[in-house]
Amino acid sequence: MTQRAFQFELPQQASEEQRALAELAELIDTLRGSVEQLAEAHVALTDRVDTLDAPGGWAPAGYCWRDLDADAARQLWAWLVTWTRWLVDRYGLAQDLGACWPAHPALVEELTALSVSWHHAYSGKADPDAPLRWHEALHRARHRWQAWDTTRCRHGHHTPRSGDTIWSQPWPDDAERAVTDDIGVRPRTTAQPQGGTT
Repeated sequence: MTQRAFQFELPQQASEEQRALAELAELIDTLRGSVEQLAEAHVALTDRVDTLDAPGGWAPAGYCWRDLDADAARQLWAWLVTWTRWLVDRYGLAQDLGACWPAHPALVEELTALSVSWHHAYSGKADPDAPLRWHEALHRARHRWQAWDTTRCRHGHHTPRSGDTIWSQPWPDDAERAVTDDIGVRPRTTAQPQGGTT
């Protein structure tokens, strides 16, 4: 907040009108400061509500894989793996999306975009038709996954959901290995000085 202090000294022989104007100016200045404080509190409260309003809780602000350091990548991986597991279970996508998706950069980018879009689509700020648009994007993404499937990791055709259409073991180990490899090659965050702020 900008510090505002009314700084006008009235001459000793100021008229009553001048004194009244000076008092009014001081009150206006005090009111301006109060309005600024209220505006700052409103912004802070809006940010908190937006955070609480996001389905699934926290959504990362930095999700451009190319620009992430190791710590940010670790956080984004944890968030993306959790969300993707939910997506695959919720929509029965094990036949479309192989358990080795973390080892396929194009799929990682696609799933990151879908997850960020999903969080926005179901937020309080989204248009009422945002969830429908998200589902249309998911439909198009599933077709892209087929095109990116150069290694034929997935089944490639529809089968009823059964034991062989879910990610088999040891998928968590394979996924963790791909995540660890990715984090290992990223630059480390430089240490901040003690007591310093960014």
